[in-house]
This record gives sequence, C-alpha cells and structure tokens, in this order.
Amino acid sequence: MADSDIIEIKAKLWNGHINLRVVLAYKDQKVEYLCTIYRNSYITLKLPAIVEYFSAFVQGLSSKQLWFEYEGVPIKWNLPVGLLYDYLHLPSLLGNFESSSSWTVYLRYDDYPSDYIIPFIYKKDDGTVDFDRSLKEVIVNQLKQSCFVLNGNSKPIMSLSEANSIQLWVSIVDHNLSAYTSINKKIVPKDKAQKIPVRIFIPGTTTIVQAPIYPYGEEEPTSMRDVLSLHLPHLFAEREAIALPYIHGIDTQSLLDEPLLKTWEIFKHLDNFLYVVVIPRV
Repeated sequence: MADSDIIEIKAKLWNGHINLRVVLAYKDQKVEYLCTIYRNSYITLKLPAIVEYFSAFVQGLSSKQLWFEYEGVPIKWNLPVGLLYDYLHLPSLLGNFESSSSWTVYLRYDDYPSDYIIPFIYKKDDGTVDFDRSLKEVIVNQLKQSCFVLNGNSKPIMSLSEANSIQLWVSIVDHNLSAYTSINKKIVPKDKAQKIPVRIFIPGTTTIVQAPIYPYGEEEPTSMRDVLSLHLPHLFAEREAIALPYIHGIDTQSLLDEPLLKTWEIFKHLDNFLYVVVIPRV
C-alpha cells in the first residue's frame, strides 16, 4: 500500500464520526440534545456543551457527577466513543436496515455508578466539575501504558517537554490530526515496536482481552488471526471464523491474515491502542 493511501485512510479514520442523541429525562418529559461526535474521541469532551444546553432544565447541573447510560448500562467515558458505539450499539444494527442512524444515550445526574465507571474527582474553583482534567489524566495514563508496551518503558512520553505535553492534549481536544501526529511520533518507536498494545471487546459480555502482542512469530509476522485464535479459540479456532472483527466500525475480516503491526499502524486509536470489537455471527 502506497504511503499516500495510508495517509488518506488515517485521515478518514480520524475524521469518522457518529450521530449522537442525548436524552435527559426531566419531570414528565424527555429533552433531547443532538450532535455529531468523532469516533476517535471521547464523549466527555461533549459534556460542556451538553451541560450548557440542559442547564435550562436542571439547576446546578455543572456541579453534579454526570454519566451516560445506554439500555441500562453505564457508559465508560474513559474509552473512545467509536469503540463504545461498536461494543454497545453496533450489534443491534447488523442486518437491521430500519434502525436509526443515530445512537441514543441517556444523561443521568444522580446515583453515580462509581463501582462501574470512573468518577470525576476534580472540581474547578467555582465548584463545577472539571471533566477535562479527569479525561486528560485518563488519556495520559493510557498513553503511558501503550508507550510501555511499544518501547519496553515509558521514557518517550515521560520525556516530553511541557510544551509538547500541552500541544498533545490540545490536539486531542481540537481533534487536530497534524498537531497530534507531530507529537505522537515522539512516543511511537521509530524502528520496531517491542510489542503491540491490543484490546479486544466482545459485546454482551464483560470479557476484555488486554494483550501485549509480539509483532513477529518464529517464522513470520503475527497476524490478527493469530491473536484472536489464541485468546478466543471458541470463535476463531477454525479457518472459517464464527465471529467478525470490527475496528473503527469497519468489518476487518480481510485483514485477519495481514501483519498485525501493519494493521496497528493504520488503525490504532489516539491512545495508541488497537481496539478490536469481536461480534459473533448470528
């Protein structure tokens, strides 16, 4: 694949988005907020605009521990929103062409499920919740984890200057691919990665496989099929798999036998993890 093609694919993945419908149950009515959100981003980044909109209905909303819910399941705001969509919602859409193109979630502001999702622990001077600070802390920790897997240590990210660290965070908030790439290349190994950071999710279960993968086997490069067959043998033991691997909402069956390192380089998320959602065939 030509470098120009890879750049184009990365740009399309970076700019991919979903339609989000946020519903607030208020008294005897349901109020809606409609927006688009980048797949390779975080739902928390939309909270300031969502809070501003719904504050007309709920007093002091910006000071409350807010959380999102989908079909009774609290949404883990620390994961990329595209991954959440594929993990929670995509299975219901496959083969159902009459389904809505938007993802409907509920905004909750009481009974925070802190045993299931990370609480927002920081407050601003005015007493409002500092959502951005919590998200920044989570993303930096994710980047440290992936950096350690890739390099064998976290030195590349820990060695970033203060200016670079600020630029990296701003590029994520602004969703600026060029600015993000200019800093992230300081974190990602210039030569061979020691291991590849991979996380695998199976909808309808709490199964999450977190697997640092060696990019090369004894004789040839490791493929995604190798990884899935090892960790999910009941789904991928046979040549004809009984499940489909989705990355960024894309059916990646055609990439099963490609080198995993190549797939990671193109499809990794902004925290440098490769997230794969495995959906059993129906």
